[in-house]
Amino acid sequence: MLHLSCYVHPLPNERKIRLAKNIILCADSTCDLSPEQVKKYNIHLMPLYVQLGDKTFRDGVDIHPDDIYAHVAAGGDLAATAAVNLADYVQVFSEYSRKADFVIHVTISSDFSCCYQNACLAAADYDNVYVVDSRNLSTGHGLVVLEAVRLAESGMEPKKIVETLNELTA
Repeated sequence: MLHLSCYVHPLPNERKIRLAKNIILCADSTCDLSPEQVKKYNIHLMPLYVQLGDKTFRDGVDIHPDDIYAHVAAGGDLAATAAVNLADYVQVFSEYSRKADFVIHVTISSDFSCCYQNACLAAADYDNVYVVDSRNLSTGHGLVVLEAVRLAESGMEPKKIVETLNELTA
């Protein structure tokens, strides 16, 4: 969660004036950012679901890449994934839309998952939640998220951030 606020120094006997908006930045767990990057930039990750055999896990929460590699190395089937569901997005967007002026969520490419569609459906109920289709997988997705961080830190207005990211990924 990227929380950005900007204030001007008050003139004598004047209160601080808020200039920029408080932004929470989140992304699907498929963005493959390092734990250090996620922590440094306060990015909230929405876990996709990972199916191994008859068990379902949440990516980065209940299961990690090393667990999947070990499963396959031991002769297990390859993992299958499922998108973040609508209810998960609604829960997170509901919480974050109350905590921040703006929420920007960057999804895995809509060409490979219905995460973007689910996130858009969930965001439709909130005036301050914006969804960006990264049009990428893995590291490419992560680079779009990091660009969102850079733009937010530069003080760019949230709607302009979304517009810029959409132009970048078109």
